[in-house]
Order: sequence, then C-alpha cells, then structure tokens
Amino acid sequence: MGERRLDRPEHDVLKREVANRLRDAVAALAECEHPDDELADAAALAKSLAERLAGPHRKRWYEAEPEDEALRTSYLDYSPIRGPYNAIAPEMQLDYVEGSDGQRRVEGHARLGPAYEGPPHGVHGGWVAAIMDELLGFAQGLAGQHGVTATLKIRYRHVTPIDEDLRLSAWIHEDRGRVLIVRGTCHAGDTLTADAEGMFARIQFDEIRDRMRKRRTAD
Repeated sequence: MGERRLDRPEHDVLKREVANRLRDAVAALAECEHPDDELADAAALAKSLAERLAGPHRKRWYEAEPEDEALRTSYLDYSPIRGPYNAIAPEMQLDYVEGSDGQRRVEGHARLGPAYEGPPHGVHGGWVAAIMDELLGFAQGLAGQHGVTATLKIRYRHVTPIDEDLRLSAWIHEDRGRVLIVRGTCHAGDTLTADAEGMFARIQFDEIRDRMRKRRTAD
C-alpha cells in the first residue's frame, strides 16, 4: 500500500466528527447520572478509543515549511478554545466583518454547556477569560499581524449563562507599533456579561519556537 494521505477533505470531516462525538461524551458525563455498570462499560470504551487514536505525532503549526500554508494555519483547527478538531473546545465561531460605520471588527458567537459551569447556571470565570483572550487575539488580524498576550483585563459584569447563545464582538482600540490594544465584549441577549481589554506584543514566533525547543532539549 502507498503512503496514506491525511490532507483529503473526507479526512477533515471524519476528524471533526470524532471531536464532536467526544464533546457529546464530555457533556453527557458532566450532565447525567450513570449506574456503575454503564460507567464501567464507558471506561472500557474510552480506553479502547484512546488506544485506537494513538499514533505518530503530527507536526505542529510552527514546524511547517514556508510553503506548507495548510499546516502553518492549522492552529485554528486545534485551538483549545474554538478548534473544530479539539474535543475540549466549546462551540465558538468568529468572523471579520465591516460595520455600518465602515470600520472592520470581529463578530462571533459561542455556546457553552454544563461541562463549563462555574457559578449556578453560569460559565466558569476562567472559561470566560479564555474566550475573551481568544476573541481579542483573533481581532489582532484586523491589524495584519499577530502577537502574544502581554496583559488581559477582564471585567465580569454579569453571570455569563450556560446553554445560551453568547454574542461576541472585538475591535482594535489602539495600534502602537510593537503593541496592540484590543477591546471586546460578550453579551447574552441584551445583557453585557463581560468586557475585556488586552495588550498584545508583536513577536517573532520563530524565535519563541527555537527558545522553547532549547528548553525541551535541556530538560
């Protein structure tokens, strides 16, 4: 048999399907009561699944050759906050849009179930912060270049509800050259549940990759 190709569309569809079914399992474990025999069966199935999915490690996005655009942008697919192939990522979608005032911004939505619950009927504050960081980080693309989070300030205005559609918005507040200031909001219906301001430092990701590689080698 020849080398198995992993870049075909049906492969991507199957990977997304596996991630979705794993999300269903995580949700059921968080939301439902289970008798011991069902849990024992589920544990055996989970062990078998983990063994089935084990295999050679794939390249990380920062290990891609310059011409391999698909791999270089694969971080979006595996993001722990909104990656369709990452089973721990909740339902989340972000897009660049142009407002009625002619200004470009980011608009999106998210929905988190009881697996992400913190306060009664509310999303855990750590997940709210993670969503806002992802939102503001994505908005950096409006300025044409991405960096890393230097500071992130979250103001929790209201409990962010689980099992409700959340409306997300972000925009570039200030571009200082090496530093971007980005702001964003999260609404549930008409209720502002959180707003955030992030400072992002533009860096050379190749430098970070090399530094972390040396750290791993030293360990």
